[in-house]
Amino acid sequence: MKIEYRSFTASPQSPASELLAAYSSLANGEEKPHLLGYTPVARMNPYQALLYRHFGGHGIAVAPILKPEKFRGLLDFRRMASTTSLHLHWNSWMTLGAAEEERARTVGIGMAARLEQLRDNGVNVIWTVHNVYPHDAVHVDVELEIQQRIADAANIVHVMSASTVDAMDGYVKLDREKILVAPHPSYKGAYVDVITREEARAMLGLGPDEVVFLLFGALKSYKGLDRLLDAVDIMAAASPEFRFRVLVAGSADDSSAVREFINRALVNSSILIESNKIPNDRAQYFLRAADVGLVNYERTLNSGAALLYGTFDLPVVAADTPTFREGLDAGSTVFVEDDSADAFARAMVASVGLIGNESVKRSLATHMERLAPAVVSSEFARNLLTRIQ
Repeated sequence: MKIEYRSFTASPQSPASELLAAYSSLANGEEKPHLLGYTPVARMNPYQALLYRHFGGHGIAVAPILKPEKFRGLLDFRRMASTTSLHLHWNSWMTLGAAEEERARTVGIGMAARLEQLRDNGVNVIWTVHNVYPHDAVHVDVELEIQQRIADAANIVHVMSASTVDAMDGYVKLDREKILVAPHPSYKGAYVDVITREEARAMLGLGPDEVVFLLFGALKSYKGLDRLLDAVDIMAAASPEFRFRVLVAGSADDSSAVREFINRALVNSSILIESNKIPNDRAQYFLRAADVGLVNYERTLNSGAALLYGTFDLPVVAADTPTFREGLDAGSTVFVEDDSADAFARAMVASVGLIGNESVKRSLATHMERLAPAVVSSEFARNLLTRIQ
């Protein structure tokens, strides 16, 4: 028989088939496993796989819910499992693509009401606060209203830094009694990493003596794209003898702001850009060619890119936010003092002093060891088990 790749495409039996398979993988007749369904499912980003990697060792069976709106399928497993939980990640799907504001509100609030019903019927609701609000939000007020309903419905609110609670103030009120802190794990072992710096630079046409800054990940306007372009121009004008390049790599959205950024980057000799999705095995070329990673975003709580940079031993230039201060290694990070292009340029120049510094390397290595997937996943599982019912 030909292999069928399951849990990638929803079947007519989803999510029951995925939930049953996960449950059966841990059921041994003596003790019922805990059952956790998570949604939406992100396959391209290994974050979820790393977060749940060691849950099985703690008796928690983890299953993808491929169609988020089908999360009520967990109700059918309440009596089979020791506990049942829904782990909700990103929530932009809850308006189901409704373009008109009132329709989006009606659909989204209706979906939030389903979450409340799920909780009232004995299923734990866990919500991870990934962003202040969805990056591509069209109706921000609607999204915030939905998020408040989610926060109120959740039994547990997972944040990646304790300062998230204060950072969300003014957007969504989070109940501190519900908070469970579990940091973003590193990407250790999740990306192919077999080439040398020399090979990577030769592949991308970079000289061995150039200082290379990297902006990696989906290209969206909130990542300070215009400010980066202006900072590049400031650096080039201030120090013509400074040999540097900025690598930009990641899939571009279809916004006019991102299109304009790409057009400007393509004619700037200091920038090399690839505005398409970077396959896992090619990410290493950009990460190993780079000297410093860039996460000077305009609006953010967490950054997978920052953890990816750290996984590949790169110091970073980062926006000076409480969540970044808490989550990043101070010894290998230059924080941008304000939101101006001048400050960004100064921080990029200052970061050159971190390159190759042994003390910086040790500080970053120690920090990343604490964020190893095995450490984060196991601790998150243990803490969840003290909270779910």
